[in-house]
Amino acid sequence: MKFLFHDGHGHLEEKSNNFTAMRILFALIVLYGHALMIPLGLPFDGAWAMSVDFIVQCALDGFFILSGYMITASAMKSRSIGHYAKARFFRIFPGLIATVLMLWLVVGPLFTTLPATEYWAQSQTWLFPLKLIAQIDPMAGLPGVFDASPMGESMNGPLWTIRYELMAYVGVGVLMAVGLYRKNAQVLLWTALTLAFGMLVETFGYRGIGEETIGTLARFAPAFMVGAAFHAGRRYLRLTPVFAGLAILAAIATQHLPIGWMMLDIALAASYLLIGYARIPGRAGEQVRNVEDVSYGIYILHWPLGMMAFSLVPGLTTTELAMLMVPLAVMGGWGLRVLVEKPAMVLRTRLSRRQPAATLTPPAQPG
Repeated sequence: MKFLFHDGHGHLEEKSNNFTAMRILFALIVLYGHALMIPLGLPFDGAWAMSVDFIVQCALDGFFILSGYMITASAMKSRSIGHYAKARFFRIFPGLIATVLMLWLVVGPLFTTLPATEYWAQSQTWLFPLKLIAQIDPMAGLPGVFDASPMGESMNGPLWTIRYELMAYVGVGVLMAVGLYRKNAQVLLWTALTLAFGMLVETFGYRGIGEETIGTLARFAPAFMVGAAFHAGRRYLRLTPVFAGLAILAAIATQHLPIGWMMLDIALAASYLLIGYARIPGRAGEQVRNVEDVSYGIYILHWPLGMMAFSLVPGLTTTELAMLMVPLAVMGGWGLRVLVEKPAMVLRTRLSRRQPAATLTPPAQPG
């Protein structure tokens, strides 16, 4: 009984958590959803596919919830906007650039149905790296590539979410620079405003310039800020199984209301943080806590790997495709981690030592 009221909130600085393993699990959940999508296309049909899609959406929100939690923890301790910007840039772009160049220069020419001269003569081919790296059109495809799949118009379906992660990074950076993301109360205020924005868009809709972007931002920005609020409010809110259970019940009760997704994000945040700080005993727990972070690589590589597999063997079932994609994506994620992400982190450290960045005001006291 005591367990139900135990505060499960831990401390990020102790680096004793399961968040890396959870991000890997989220990426694998998204992978499975795409293993259904690549052969079958959209929209999803049937109870199983719809259930999988719901779980995938919870995993996507999980990425933003954990990101909001950890980015806020880092931002509120940081004295340097330059350090913050470098950390965010080197988290996203080295892996993204390497992946896009590989798709453009290697995968595209090998899998296109067009002759090489015609492939390279297309403006679509030459605009492809700019569209994906700059997130102008992250769902862009290459001419004649992956035609075997009903989703073949996109070379890398998962990249569309990176735009919203970058928006969150920029938003926090701007608020840091003007001194409005330094106190717990400030973070909680921004959370309330973001939730209000999400609820207004969900209730009344939006029609106009950037309609799709605004609509998606109204979903992911609240998820990010819910994670941020759980960090800012950790001194005032006990993160207990009872609280998580009540949050889940509230999410179920409001599922058909405009506030339903935000209530679900609160329930997910409470549950994910409890799991993230749960102490797994023994050697297994140590391995989970210290697992190599291949989540980003799995996330941005699994789609093209699945597309390549389906192009080579178009008759693959969804289960067979998923069973192929998992080991390929894990190996690809490990390769990207070792060959690109880790060297990029070393470079970031060297640049930080050589170039002192503009400092912000000292970290504020909680409040």
